[in-house]
Amino acid sequence: MRFLFVGGGTGGHLTPAIGLAEGLESQGHETMFLLSGRSVEQAYFADGRAFASMQFESAKLPRPLALLFAMRYARHFARTYQPHAVIALGGAASAAALGIGGRRQCPLVLLEGNFVKGRSVKCMEIFAKRTLTMFAKTAQDCRHGFVLGPVSRNTLESIPAAAARLQLGLDPLRPTLLVMGGSQGARDVNQIAMDLLPDLHRLGWQILALVGSGLGEGLQAALKTSGVPGLVLEHCAQMGLAYSAADFALTRGGASSMGEVWMHRVPAAVIPYPYHKDRQQEWNARALEPGVICLNDLDQAALASVRACLESVELRASMATALAASDPGDGRVKGARVLAEIAAGKA
Repeated sequence: MRFLFVGGGTGGHLTPAIGLAEGLESQGHETMFLLSGRSVEQAYFADGRAFASMQFESAKLPRPLALLFAMRYARHFARTYQPHAVIALGGAASAAALGIGGRRQCPLVLLEGNFVKGRSVKCMEIFAKRTLTMFAKTAQDCRHGFVLGPVSRNTLESIPAAAARLQLGLDPLRPTLLVMGGSQGARDVNQIAMDLLPDLHRLGWQILALVGSGLGEGLQAALKTSGVPGLVLEHCAQMGLAYSAADFALTRGGASSMGEVWMHRVPAAVIPYPYHKDRQQEWNARALEPGVICLNDLDQAALASVRACLESVELRASMATALAASDPGDGRVKGARVLAEIAAGKA
């Protein structure tokens, strides 16, 4: 059977979808992606995975008109591809799936990784056969919700920490802070990492920082003068290595980051993106407490709470235990099974 994934724009939309596509492909099914047209999407498809762009984000048109053109493109594409099911990934561009899915012969499935339902899911769920979610509470709040938990990908395989650090060119014996600003980077996450450099030096830590395109210059310069060893990358294709190497993470609260922290049991300090009206990233982080701490205010108290985690092996171990206790398991196999059943008319 053929499955068409529609939408994208951020790692939170794309990474669980890629995991589900890998699960479907392992069962012999065919997958295809129609992307929104953001440049950041290219890094997720560098392995040759099949995709086309609806050019929604790059269109120099008012958004409602750009969406109409995207829906027209998606409908035209589907006439040739003939999908058995269409999966909308969330975000504005995913509404183009309404031009294809929702009909009996091509059911529509929604993918919602955030704890709080996004606007596109709220608008589209009346037309959807299922809404697949990461969090159980979210599934309860959806029409036809089905909880998957976090979804793994081929590049998320865990290996021993020392081996992961060696592969990344880091000291295999030093505790490692993983710094992540999300798929597009975050200057305030990088700044908190720089503020922590004296503590990291005092405690013997090293840094692995994934900073986003063009955002690593300040942290790179600060590392050179701090005495803290580390590696600064704009993007890491093998995220399993990054999580395996990490003892603690400093991160945004996007759905993909929270799902991956959850799966890998990496205790974390989460700095939510502050400009979402529905505070999605904050709620994602709160759902994983006490396995993570949520830093709404970037002040001395926030730095003190992160320092406490860096200083205490016992505290980090208790946070990792909390993440393990709440993990519902890998959603990739479960999600691929549900999608295949929906496409075959069995669910």
